[in-house]
Amino acid sequence: MKMHPGKLFTYCKVKEYCKIKDMLVTVIIPIPIIMVLFLNGGRGDTCDISNICMCRDIGGKLFADCSNKNLTKAPVFSSDVIGINLSENKFSKIPQSLPAKLLFLDISGNELFTLDNTSFERYRLIQNLSVSRNILTEVSLGTFQSNSQLKHLDVSFNNMLTIEAMYNVSFDLRKSEIRTLNFAKLHCTYGVSQNLQQYHVVNLKHTKLRELNVASNRISSLELGALSLLPKSLRVLDIADNVLTFGFYMMEFAVLYNLEILNVSFQDSFHQVGLNGAFAENCNDTRKIGPCVSVKGTVEDNDQSVMDRKINKGSLFPDLMNNVLTTVLDHTYIDGFPKATKKYTIYLPRNLRKLYYHDNLYKMSIPSFPFSPNNTLTHVFGQQNIIYELVGPVTGVTHVLYMDLSGNFCKFISKTFFRTFPNLQILNLSNNALSQTFENENEGELFMNQRWLSILDLSLNRITHLPKNVFRYNDNLQHLDISYNSLNEFRVDIHHMKNLSHLDLSNNQLVQLSFDTREALDHLKSESVSVHLSGNNLKCSCETIDFLKWMRDSKKINFVGIRDYVCSLGRNSTFENLDGILQQLEKQCSSYTLIIVLMTTLIIITMTITMSRILYRFRWKLRYMYYVAKEKYKEEKKYVELGDKLSYRFDAFISYADQDRKYIIDLVKSLEKNNALNLCIHSRDFIPGTGIADNITNAIHCSRRTVCFMTKHFLDSYWCMFELNMARMEAIYSRNGQNVLFLVALEKGIMKHLPLQLMDLVDSHSYLDSPVERAIMMDTEASVAFLTKLGETLSAK
Repeated sequence: MKMHPGKLFTYCKVKEYCKIKDMLVTVIIPIPIIMVLFLNGGRGDTCDISNICMCRDIGGKLFADCSNKNLTKAPVFSSDVIGINLSENKFSKIPQSLPAKLLFLDISGNELFTLDNTSFERYRLIQNLSVSRNILTEVSLGTFQSNSQLKHLDVSFNNMLTIEAMYNVSFDLRKSEIRTLNFAKLHCTYGVSQNLQQYHVVNLKHTKLRELNVASNRISSLELGALSLLPKSLRVLDIADNVLTFGFYMMEFAVLYNLEILNVSFQDSFHQVGLNGAFAENCNDTRKIGPCVSVKGTVEDNDQSVMDRKINKGSLFPDLMNNVLTTVLDHTYIDGFPKATKKYTIYLPRNLRKLYYHDNLYKMSIPSFPFSPNNTLTHVFGQQNIIYELVGPVTGVTHVLYMDLSGNFCKFISKTFFRTFPNLQILNLSNNALSQTFENENEGELFMNQRWLSILDLSLNRITHLPKNVFRYNDNLQHLDISYNSLNEFRVDIHHMKNLSHLDLSNNQLVQLSFDTREALDHLKSESVSVHLSGNNLKCSCETIDFLKWMRDSKKINFVGIRDYVCSLGRNSTFENLDGILQQLEKQCSSYTLIIVLMTTLIIITMTITMSRILYRFRWKLRYMYYVAKEKYKEEKKYVELGDKLSYRFDAFISYADQDRKYIIDLVKSLEKNNALNLCIHSRDFIPGTGIADNITNAIHCSRRTVCFMTKHFLDSYWCMFELNMARMEAIYSRNGQNVLFLVALEKGIMKHLPLQLMDLVDSHSYLDSPVERAIMMDTEASVAFLTKLGETLSAK
């Protein structure tokens, strides 16, 4: 099958699911290919006198291959030769010495200049004819009038003919058996753009033409009604490699209701400029069709004036097209400008199965697009365009099974775009820029309606992360390709993909596969699952040893090209010796695992004990600092700085146990009365509603000194010991080591029972002994002396 010249497009990355017939670009089968198919089989035989040609007898039919022999004159053939290949020679005229019963003739690539009514008159039975790639400047009216059996005609790549030659050729074929016509490249590459007019194709209306190729003719538009004049038998229409613009003619395709394949690819494509080649070719841009006179000399329906009258009367314009345009042109006028009153529907040929719209240079976004549901479109080839976003929805195309949107520079797909393609089975989105679209697809809404999707290609999309549920609704996925991205981990849920048989994660940044992914692959229904991991940063270490063992032990997983996998283990190691790598790792990991566990445990225990001892050792300091900091930010200040001295709210804070309250209250009253002291006791001066610890810290901080009356009850009281320790911290950290803490022993020998950490208070003699136990208020001389001394001490500034 001959593809469009210079535009061979065979994108078939998933080879096992791609058929050549589905990827064709130009579907006309030219004569040279047919000849080659016959000449490559069969036995050698003699069919020309000079033995120049290679002959084959196929099924009792003789075919001669005389191609590329530098011939200017045809050899003499036996009369039973029915097919001759004279391509790539130097014929300037059609040879008239060939067998009269010739059925196949390929004379492409020669030097034919003109064709007239004598060129093929001798060969009335010819069915397949190619005059492609000559230097034809004219095909006269009547050239093919004698060839009523002609089925396949190729006049392509004669760029001096221009599309005006279509009229003369088609006029001669009105009553022929023509099935395929190839009019590709009748216009020079850099010529003036043309419009395909009604008169170009009017003579094809009553033929049984099935395939028509008008590619590479710089056609910018089609006259309204031109498509309606094409025969309803047409199955394939190729108008690729032109410069088509958008217009109302697009609505006319619906009249070709038997059309199955439509190719509108390579529109507005760039053609490489060669100053010494095609760029300097002689273009016949201004050629006009001459008077259309019949061979017998009488004016027939082909006369241009007659045709114009028919077109003006609408006789060549079908009712269906009128109805379609009526729908589109239904306008109201606002301020003198037309404004559509309703959203129109685009009608496709009802039997159209394959639409080729790839390699176009139109920059576009796909908006909401309503198609009539009366179609059977199954294949959409939309790769290598500039479709930067897919918004949709595109409705009315529910039969689509195959869609290729690769290489479109696309960076955004709306969550609703694919919801109108419920039967989609094969989807190619490779070579775009869809990283943001898929990295934010946390709920799998993009493909939620693609329950039958079996092949998905997301390669070359710069994806760095895929959410776990991105494919949550795609139970029937069989082939998933995410190669050539930047994934550093693959944690996508694939447990539900029971039919998955091909997973391509090659050329990413993966170190290993997660445990969940490995487990899911092991439980798939497929007897063999192909996994591609080449080109990743696979790691051979103790932390990946389970992954490496899984690779070695998995029976149903086929790691494609595993011998070429490389991991970092000292020098780069290949997986060809995976057993050796695992043995080395097991030796290393087993010798260090126990040590690592023990050392980690020991470090944790040591740090815990050390921190506990530190916290216990400085527990009172930490408490003190906490309460001081807390008090610092209160609105009421407990003391203010006056010069170099501090003014305190109380002369002393009296700390005592509740069991000694009776004696302490009498003592406080006596001291306040006789020595004019302002003392703080908790039963009288603590602020109601404030925490006990806060009240204690506040009282100590706002008192010049703290006096603790030591008894057995004092040492047994939690809050009394709290007051003692807070007063001690106050002396050390807030009073610069001043002697502001006094201990008064109300019981003999009580100081011996102090905790060890408080014995420094005894050693520094910072305490007083009461002369009489719990009787300091008696009027004894010793009691009076004790009270006097204590009052003087507390009164000192």
